[in-house]
Amino acid sequence: MANWIVVYLALINFWGIYLFPRDRVPSQKWFSFSSGIAITYFFMYLLPSLNKRQDTLRVEWLDLALPSEIYVISLLGFTVFYGTMRVVRTPHFKDETIDQNVSYWLQVTLLTAYMSFSAYVVTASSVTFVARSFYATALGVHFLAVGHDLYRHYGERYLRQGRYLLSGGILIGGFFSRFIDLASHVEAILFAFVAGAMILNIVKFELPADRNLHFRTFVLAVVGYGGILLFLKHVLNF
Repeated sequence: MANWIVVYLALINFWGIYLFPRDRVPSQKWFSFSSGIAITYFFMYLLPSLNKRQDTLRVEWLDLALPSEIYVISLLGFTVFYGTMRVVRTPHFKDETIDQNVSYWLQVTLLTAYMSFSAYVVTASSVTFVARSFYATALGVHFLAVGHDLYRHYGERYLRQGRYLLSGGILIGGFFSRFIDLASHVEAILFAFVAGAMILNIVKFELPADRNLHFRTFVLAVVGYGGILLFLKHVLNF
């Protein structure tokens, strides 16, 4: 099952730009829907999962005398990703062509690593089938939004290069999860770091501004996806 999830995520990333043409699904509704799922996933699954993984970090070298080391790691992931994106989106060169080229490669490299780590986390052996399925659903929608954003910024260049690298990163992450079992505290650290980066992506770069938010679509995604998660939690002990 884990193998199919990795393939699904890679295909979603590779072909996602063609799935929802703007003339069929307005970008305002699409991003409102995807951000609604992402926000719901963040509050209903990601935060509780971070809390559960705190117990696996009982190692001497990571003892901060606080019951919140896992959140410190998420904060680090958030900060690293945010700092890198700030560098990427701030002009540094007088030559606009050079600046755009550096920005492009920094973003593609960063997002390739991010998607590779995400694929490893979602397919790790410690993740249950139901949790893995819903993690993959949220990531699939999230990756679609990321792909559309990169396509808007870089156009044909993203189609020729970027989507191949990002999809390849997903497959590599899934490959390593199949053959390499990390120690529980190392896996928890990786999960927390990726969660911090995902939080930033959701709140800063994926959640539409007020003028671009289609609130009814956003609420529909929150209620629908949240209702399914609650059902699974009470019926299947998800």
